[in-house]
Parts: sequence; C-alpha cells; structure tokens
Amino acid sequence: MVERLLDRMPLNNGYTIPGIGLGTSGMTGQEAEDAVFYAIMKGYRLIDTAASYDNEEDIGKAINRAVSSGISRDEIFVITKIWKTDMGFDKATQSFEDSLKRLNQPYVDLLLIHWPDKDDEVNLDTWRALEEIYASGRARAIGVSNFKRADLVPLLKEVKVRPAVNQYEIYPGHSEQDTNDFCDSENIVSMAYSPIKRGKISKENKLLTLAEKHNKTPEQIALRWSIQRDVIPIPKSSHKDRIAENADVFDFFLADDDMNLLNNLDANPKNKNRLRDNMPGTVERKNKGHRR
Repeated sequence: MVERLLDRMPLNNGYTIPGIGLGTSGMTGQEAEDAVFYAIMKGYRLIDTAASYDNEEDIGKAINRAVSSGISRDEIFVITKIWKTDMGFDKATQSFEDSLKRLNQPYVDLLLIHWPDKDDEVNLDTWRALEEIYASGRARAIGVSNFKRADLVPLLKEVKVRPAVNQYEIYPGHSEQDTNDFCDSENIVSMAYSPIKRGKISKENKLLTLAEKHNKTPEQIALRWSIQRDVIPIPKSSHKDRIAENADVFDFFLADDDMNLLNNLDANPKNKNRLRDNMPGTVERKNKGHRR
C-alpha cells in the first residue's frame, strides 16, 4: 500500500507506478492542459489519457510545461490507450505512433488496449503490436483496460509479455471482485477509473457516515478505500480545489470495520440493480483482510 502521494508500486516487469493519478476523460483544450499542469505541480505523477479522449496534444503540452518548470520527465507516468477501431497489429501500431506524436513525448510509461474485442484473436493480434512497442522501449509497460476474466484467460495463454495493469471501473458498491481477484492472482495491478462513481459517491449514506467520522469528504473515503486495497485510483477533475482534495488522502486510515462496511455495499440489492444498468468493472491486490 502506498503511504504518500509520491510513493510508487512495483509492476510485474520491475517498473514502478504511482499509487494515485489524474484521469482526463472529457477534458480538452486549455482546460485539460491547465488541469494536468496544476496536478503535476501539486504532486501528482500519474496522468491518464487515451486516443479517444481527443486531448493527447493538450496533455503533452502540460507535461512539457511541467518539465520546463523543473519536474523531471522520468518522474511523470503517462498512460495512453488503443481505441476499439484501431485494434489489430497494423492499426494499433499506427495508433500508437499517432498518439506519441500528439503527446510530443519520446515514450509513454504505460500503453493499454482500451476495450477488449469480442474476438480473442483480434485481442491477441493487437497485443502483439503492444509487445513490439514495448520491446522498442517506447512504452515502459503494457496492459489492458476493461478486460474481464473471460477476456484475460485466452490472452494470458499466448502472450510473451504479461499485462502489467488492468484499468477498469471500481468504486464502493461496484468492486468487480471476481476481476479483481483474478488480476491479483496473476500479478496484474488493478487501476480504478471513475473511483468516485462519476461524482455521485457523496449520495451514499454509509460514505457520508465515514466521512463525518474521519473529517473527510465521501470522495476522499472512496479514494482511501481503493488505496488500502492496493488499487490505483485515477479520479477525474479539472477544478483546482478538487484536484488538491483528491490527493489529500494520506493522513488517515480506514480500520477493518470501515473497509468491511464499504466492501459490503456490493451486497446491497439497490446497488446491484443499479450496477446491472451501469456495467464495466475494476480493482485490487493486497490487504485481503480488508476486502471481505
């Protein structure tokens, strides 16, 4: 479990990754550039983007601004992704080349397949492109996003380089425990997008209760829950006060009873009904005693 904002976790290839990051889906232009620059200068070191977000150029500008302001590029962990329409060896290779140009970076730290194809062979063909990019050194690690156990099993049987990360949706009440456990068993780090339920986590009464107990916000409780499960949350915000608040989660600890309260939200019938209409999935690795 990471204990400070600048702490990093090991990946299965020996590279390390920050334990919390900034999501950028939905941000473009100056808003995206300013949010990422501010986050980096406030101590964030993981920045998540994707070809489909249409903001890679803006993210690249922010990173280069931060480097010009004295932050080492080696400290910044940049993620991008191959979109659904760019699956397959040749298309994925070209997509990455285009992303690298838009980012104006010599390399990315993590390259992901954004969504699995229904055809396992297409996933594998795309993965071969990622393996070649990884071998070239232009991606320091490779992984997947939104892959369930059924998507991962056939891929893992054929890969030369194992996925280092699986990024998928997780928040209290939507733990995707089966995917989480499988990734844990395969030494694949889970990363949580939408870890504060797309801004709706504050409506959960149990999180409000814990927030009052710890003198924190419900969003901070949700992020701390992920961190204590060795899940990497990447909350999205372009507001400076919220970016700072989301990073202020290292000065308190959720006890086992607190963790169990949040874990048991999955058992709430109302949550289950809501989740059927809201699929994807996400996250965790260690501290198993806190998960049940």
